[in-house]
Amino acid sequence: MKKVFIISWSVLIYCFVLHIAYSTPDLSLQTGNKCSKCHVNPQGGGIRTDFGWKYLRDGSHFPIGNDWVKKIYDLFDKETYAKDLQFGDTLVGLNFPQSFAYGMDFRFQSVRSHKTEFAKRRYFPMEAGFYFLFKPADWVSLNCQYNLGPIIFQGQDNWMSSLNFKLGEYLPEIQVGKFQPSFGLRDCDMTKFDRRIASVDYTSSLFPPEYSEFGLEFSYRNLEMFDFFLGMFDSRFLSQVTVFGNIPIVIKHNPTFNLKFVFYPPFSSDILTYSFVGSSLLKNGNFVYSSSFVGLNFFELFSVLSEISYSNLKDYRRTLNFINRIYFTPFRGFVPFLAIENAKTTLEITPRTSWDLDNQSLILGFKYFPIPYIETNCEYRFFKSMEAKSTRWAFQIHLYY
Repeated sequence: MKKVFIISWSVLIYCFVLHIAYSTPDLSLQTGNKCSKCHVNPQGGGIRTDFGWKYLRDGSHFPIGNDWVKKIYDLFDKETYAKDLQFGDTLVGLNFPQSFAYGMDFRFQSVRSHKTEFAKRRYFPMEAGFYFLFKPADWVSLNCQYNLGPIIFQGQDNWMSSLNFKLGEYLPEIQVGKFQPSFGLRDCDMTKFDRRIASVDYTSSLFPPEYSEFGLEFSYRNLEMFDFFLGMFDSRFLSQVTVFGNIPIVIKHNPTFNLKFVFYPPFSSDILTYSFVGSSLLKNGNFVYSSSFVGLNFFELFSVLSEISYSNLKDYRRTLNFINRIYFTPFRGFVPFLAIENAKTTLEITPRTSWDLDNQSLILGFKYFPIPYIETNCEYRFFKSMEAKSTRWAFQIHLYY
């Protein structure tokens, strides 16, 4: 099984290099845009830009041209409300334009645990996130978000807030506050094997959903060809994540450093219409997490997303995970997909003794965007752990604004 994942990863890398010689990440691939094109956060996620807010209005299955769809859209049209506030003339006759924006994500889902065959199906809200952006000037903005959902995972918190400074057209953007460091591919799917690791009966969390820390980050995204991120963060919340049940993976308040680079080749053709490749590193003391990823879009119909992630907590644990996903967009608003994931965790019991844990997952899924502000997501998953095999189906409805 492991050989299959290694071969599939190698083939994807080969295809990517071959085309050069002549990024949610899946939406980034399908639209041919960076994550920061649709979201205010440089890392993606959270409040949407005007482009991101309008995209799925135009990309939904029933077009905005339908009268009843347009009525739904117009009912919540932000242009109807006071999005841009003008406070008029102030000192010495100068005018200071001030603006704010707002948004939300609400996800309700039905799932059944893989940990036991007797698990009951649950219905619950996974996320109720509210976003707010205040921009008093072109060079500074305040970005806030709060999630009403319960705190379930180690290191999880329910709020983020940061100031973003853009002091010049060709200067890096500075972000300071409590937010998620830039590493890997940020995705709302918290079951993916990039930030979860193999365990005995099911995967366990390496980074909690919507992970955030107090910190400072520089991002250079002024060129279409590449993005670069460099930051330093506290470890108050990462120190709450443990191994063996009681050993924190990092020391509280020990600094965390992150580095990320993404390259967007300026080459395209009728076959390969959009692509990106990137790598990231996050380090705190004896803990290291790294990831490399490739995204390819073929014929504006097929998107391939592949990622390999590795972590090492010296003398305690090593992990190596592979993710391969294929998305197909036959019609507007229809996105069926296939995902193959493999996770391996090596626990070092003694200096000479280790224990390997393996998890595999195969997912058949379908995303549907019927009308503006609504997404449905259903999947059928085969999961294999050290103890058992199981199959489950899950369903999620996502309201966004």
